[in-house]
Amino acid sequence: MAVNQQAIDRIKLDEAFATEANKPFNECWTVRMDSELMVIDDDEGKFSRFTDNPDDEQKALMVINENNRQIVLLSIDNMLIKEHKGGICDCALFDDKQFRFVEFKTNAYGNSMEQVRETFDKATSQLKETIHVFKDRLQKVDIQFEDAVTLSCHVVVSQRFPKSRAIKQEYQISFADENDNIGLFFSEKTHWEKPEK
Repeated sequence: MAVNQQAIDRIKLDEAFATEANKPFNECWTVRMDSELMVIDDDEGKFSRFTDNPDDEQKALMVINENNRQIVLLSIDNMLIKEHKGGICDCALFDDKQFRFVEFKTNAYGNSMEQVRETFDKATSQLKETIHVFKDRLQKVDIQFEDAVTLSCHVVVSQRFPKSRAIKQEYQISFADENDNIGLFFSEKTHWEKPEK
């Protein structure tokens, strides 16, 4: 059995979202195993997807996948779940060991610290809500989400967004405290082989 199917079966994602998904579960995910992957939140299609277009690099999450593991991209917002009250994150990347929620804020501008905080508040709120939804749905199929995989969350902002290490650390500490030590990362690049917990 392929790793991607093992990952889905192991935490019963298709079963957990069988009746409440916006689209059939099998239409919401794709898998790739390239050594470098780019993921974007597609403005036209209104869902997250893999891309090979170099022009997308400015708004992408780059995934360094040195061992060419099979990585599943689950498009959540507008695919698996539509119009969720309070918002929901854009997508998740996962395999049989790791599960990373991703929220793109690449169209946000942070011309002031207040705008930076508003962007981070909205992103972390969406990530928290997504974690809650997944934990709830998976619990209904007898899966303890945080015990089944290593969870982490990513906020991807544009490269022109202000870099404020102190604010990011403040959000990371608060997020971990409120979410069972789930890691929160602010970067445009991640290494798949390094669990982020």
